[in-house]
Order: sequence, then C-alpha cells, then structure tokens
Amino acid sequence: MNLISTKFLPIILIFSLLSIEVNSQWTEMNNCPNKAVKKFNFIDDNLGYALTNDVQQLKNVIIKTTDGGNTWDSIPTFSQNDFMDFSFVADSVGFTVFRDMSNSSAPMRIYKTADDGQNWQDITPSWTNTGMGHSVVQFLDENIGFWGVAHVLYKTIDGGINWDTVNLNNVSVMSLDFIDANNGVIGTWDNSFFYSGSMYSTNDGGNTFNILNLNIYNTVIDAIDYMNNNTVYASCLNDWFGSGRTPFICKSTDNGISWDSIPIGTFNINQATLTAVDFKDDLNGKIVLKTPFSDTAYVYKTTDGTQSWIFEDTVYLQDVSDLHITTSTAYTAGDVNEIYKLSNSLSDLKNYHDNSSILLYPNPISKNSILNISSEDNFQFAEIFDFTGRLLKSISIEDNKMKLSDFSPGIYILKLNNQNNYFTKSVIVK
Repeated sequence: MNLISTKFLPIILIFSLLSIEVNSQWTEMNNCPNKAVKKFNFIDDNLGYALTNDVQQLKNVIIKTTDGGNTWDSIPTFSQNDFMDFSFVADSVGFTVFRDMSNSSAPMRIYKTADDGQNWQDITPSWTNTGMGHSVVQFLDENIGFWGVAHVLYKTIDGGINWDTVNLNNVSVMSLDFIDANNGVIGTWDNSFFYSGSMYSTNDGGNTFNILNLNIYNTVIDAIDYMNNNTVYASCLNDWFGSGRTPFICKSTDNGISWDSIPIGTFNINQATLTAVDFKDDLNGKIVLKTPFSDTAYVYKTTDGTQSWIFEDTVYLQDVSDLHITTSTAYTAGDVNEIYKLSNSLSDLKNYHDNSSILLYPNPISKNSILNISSEDNFQFAEIFDFTGRLLKSISIEDNKMKLSDFSPGIYILKLNNQNNYFTKSVIVK
C-alpha cells in the first residue's frame, strides 16, 4: 500500500462506516471472575448492580459497575447467606432479601443499605413469619417498595419502617412488576394439585387485586414485564413437573383481560428453549433461546411487539440466567463468569463524535505497543471495532494509555469512552 492510500484510508473508512447498517452484536466481557450472574439491576446506562454467585466462596455476592459493565466491584454483604433477590434504586441505595444458609429453618429477611453495603439495616417486619418460599422484591424509590414471599405480598411507603400485607391464600409469589406506586402485576404459582399459574393486577397499590386468568393449564409465571396500563408480557412455563416443560411468552394488550400465547416453536432451532426475556417498551424486546446439552444460545429481537422476530447474535452461555435491557444497550449472563453486553456496532457509531484536539500516537502503531491518547479528557475504556463494524473487545485505559495486544495489521475504529461522552478515532496497526 502506498503512502497516499494509507494516509487517506482512515478518513475514507470512517465515512464508509457511517453509511453502513449492520446488526447489533453481543460481546463477551471477561471481567467478572468466579461469579455466575443471576440478575442485573441497572439504574442507568452506566450505573448497575448484579446478583452473583461466587463459586469459590460458595455464597451469593452483589457487584457494582459505574462504567456500563466494563469493570465490576463487589460490595459488602452478609456471609453465608443465600440472596434470593435484590433491588437498587439509586447509587448506593438498595434492598436485598435472603435466607440464612446456616439455619435451614430460618425465615426470609429483608435488609436495606444506603451506603453501598458498608452498613445494612434489618427492615424485616417483626410481627410476622416470612416463611421459607420463593422471594422477590422491587422498590420504585427509597420509600415505596413491594416484597413477595411465600403467600404474602408486603408493601411499604416509608422505606421499610412500616409494612402492609396482602394475603394471597394458596398461591406463591413468583414474580412482580410495578410501573408506579399504584399499578402493578404479580405472577403466582398455585400450590394446588394442578400447579396452575395466575396473575393478579392492582390499580390501588395492592389494596385490592384482580385475578388475570391466563386460561393456560399447568403454568408457572416466571417473569413479568408490565410495560404500561395496556401491554403486559410474561415469561411462562407449563408442565412444571412434567417432561414437556414448554416455555412461551404470554402477551396482553388490554391490561390482562385477554392473553395471547406465543410459543417458541416458531423458531427453527432444534429443541431450543426460552431461557430469558426482557422488553424495553411495548414493541421492542429480546429473548434468548438455548439449545440443550450445549453452550450455544441465540438472541432474537422484536420491534413490533412479537409479531416478528429477527436473529441478532449467538452467545455462548452454559445456563442463561438473566436478560436485561437498559436505555441504550442490553446484558445477558449465565453460569461461571460469563457476561455478554450488546454493542450496537456501526449503528452505535452513527453519532460520530470526532474531536480534532484528541490525538493518537504513534499512529500507525506497531502490534503490542502502547497507544497514547493526547486529550484534556480522561478516558476509562475503549471499544475496538474492525473495518466491518464488528466489536472485537473492550480495553481499559489508564492515564490515557492503552496497549493494543493481539491485533493483526489493519485499520481499526476506537470508541473512546469517558463518563459523559464518547469519541471515535481511527488507528492503523502495522
């Protein structure tokens, strides 16, 4: 390649990139060692928490990220406790429910922290036995929260100082989702002989509930996405104790009065099962399909409220535990230190922020050399794309220096990220 083509190729490439439309891609983030992620809880695109299982210490741990999942830190919790669920509502402010692993008869407890786990306050109601069943929690802010455990739904409007209860008789709370202090839906598992699942809605903050019958035999409501006062999605599993165990999506467009069952059999993937689902709004959502006896999973998306599905990418997860969509991206995870983050690839680079004051040197750069970033901004990490727009990896940046290891000769696009913005620059590896 002559000098002239090399000089102008980065500019040509950038304009080419901005005109290309490609599918989103999922990239593995190997930054959560020895922990299997069970649930994500993001406050915004950068600040998020995850409930994990530390396979070395055999206990559950809550971890925190402030840079969109690129790095994670553990926050102090209780040793030898099995965390069932958690809910963070702001930076450092969260709630968790757990049982004492050292005492098989110990009831569920709920604790609150206002300082990222440095101190925890027991806010469990003292006047009742919280039982041993499944437990889920959701707080809307520091004061208003809902806690489902066994056959009871608890509600607080003062951060756990006082609790009101709704007795749900012979059903167990499996999932819940409130869009505000008054409107919410809970999914249950009927402990009768037939093990049928039902959903209940409320428009008065849990004072009264209306049953929403799915009219589907032998179904457990595993997860709920209550989008608005009309649209509700639910991840359902029928034949709980049978051999079929067919997962599917239930959808209502009239606030639960009637439901459509959307089976996963429409996908041409041999024996795939639905393992995770999440919706950003009433039209846009994603699912993860898992093939048995393999580490292969498939992410599909819908942009028209499940009328059609588009293949997005393949991820390699042993057991898919959660799928979570934020404002601009998404996360999925499974057993053993596997976290995948969605990159919008070239579509993410369409809002190209170039800044002539940001210089990369040396450029071109030799393989395995240190790349210096001359800028008034301090960048925390960079996402590196190849010329097709495929995200290759994320690299931490320290003192505006980064090492380009294991990159073949070619032209790459660097998305430099700080806390407030990002900028894209091209670099040539020679």
